This record gives sequence, C-alpha cells and structure tokens, in this order.
Amino acid sequence: MSTRAVKTVEVVYENGVFRPTSKLALPNRSRFRLTLVPVSSSSAKAERQLVTRQRKALLSLAGIARSGRRDISENPHEALYGTGRAR
Repeated sequence: MSTRAVKTVEVVYENGVFRPTSKLALPNRSRFRLTLVPVSSSSAKAERQLVTRQRKALLSLAGIARSGRRDISENPHEALYGTGRAR
C-alpha cells in the first residue's frame, strides 16, 4: 500500500486526452488511476462552498476542549446533566 496522498485534480477531456486545468508538479510519465466524476462549473462552485462550510464547522469543533475541564469522561452524567439531577 502506498503512503502517498490522494489528490483531486480537475481536468478537461479534449481530443482523446485528459488535460489538467492547473499545472501539476508530477514526474513525467508517472502512472495514476483515474476516477471520473463529471463536474459542471456550478457544481464545482457548490462543492467549494460546501468544503468551506465543513472546514469552518470542523475548526469550531476543534475548540470544544478549551474549557480545560478534564472530568467529563470520568463523570459523563454530571457533565451532561449537572449535579442536581438524580440518576
């Protein structure tokens, strides 16, 4: 299994050749496996917007532990419902 990262590249198919829409820093004659997913210009924009929204949501979740509380896993019932609630 390869440890190389998977990369998504947008291409245009012209005259029997897939041509990347941006320059790629790849070795000449290197081999890849392509998965073809049609992309319209409007869906590409929608996909970028979705990725941006997901990134913001994940970054907001990453800050959840900023309170410094360490007893949540030790006392999950108390952390969720408070001390005054009976079990």
